Amino acid sequence: MDDGKLRAVLTAVERGSFSKAAAELGYTQSAMTHLVNNLEAELGCTLLNRGSHGVRLSEEGEQLLPYINGVIDACDALRQEAAAQSRTQSHQLSLGCFASIARAELPAILQEFKKAYTDIDIEVTVRGYELPKLLSKGEVQLALVDETCAEGFEWIPLTRVPLVAVVPPSFRWDRERISIERLLKEPFISCAEQYAEKLLPPNAKRIQVEASDDATILSLVAGGLGVSVLSAFSLAGYEGQVKSIPLEVPVVVRVGVAIKSLELASTSARRFVKFLKNHYGVSETL
Repeated sequence: MDDGKLRAVLTAVERGSFSKAAAELGYTQSAMTHLVNNLEAELGCTLLNRGSHGVRLSEEGEQLLPYINGVIDACDALRQEAAAQSRTQSHQLSLGCFASIARAELPAILQEFKKAYTDIDIEVTVRGYELPKLLSKGEVQLALVDETCAEGFEWIPLTRVPLVAVVPPSFRWDRERISIERLLKEPFISCAEQYAEKLLPPNAKRIQVEASDDATILSLVAGGLGVSVLSAFSLAGYEGQVKSIPLEVPVVVRVGVAIKSLELASTSARRFVKFLKNHYGVSETL
């Protein structure tokens, strides 16, 4: 089974037409049509419905979709492992990570991991909520993300991270904790991807930032332009520039590893997941 044909089918469904899929994959439209027809003949069923509203999976295609994804994932894992094994005494690990985790946790983790596995070459991609797409495409083998970002993938929780109020150093507050309601009396800085968005009333006024990295929000807070609520991990590197205050009603976010399939993962990825579980002393109660 040629996984390239399966990927072409899924691309056609994602783009909604053969012409758009062909342009993306570098085929002519006739070649794309021929490829899909050959695959349907090989499987003995119709995978796609073509109509005036574009291309979509047929009923049979919907039933076969989990198996199609399984073949693609297995082929990705095979290629990654074969590439790693082809290097003499060397393995490759491609890791995706939130910027906050990269600043707060990753340096110490990688330093410790490299001492144990000197033969593994590590490539780190720092992104925001684009990471699931990179993981789905096989551009990273695993990702250190929060639980919401891991939906649809195998999920290994590692630790809980509290959300904290982040205010300028000049902000006057003499109590141990602070409420969201009090924070909203100040200019509140946030973006659509922030955890805090779920805590805010629908009509809450805020300074909206279009950025997936908390660093932009932290810089604005440090400049005295407002306040925010962020993961405690985000504060790494900003000590002294901003002040943090625990929330009156504590909120925590679960952070862990998202991976397509630990069973089908490369040796390097499985070693890294095992290392992380030991590093954080993972328990079933996380």
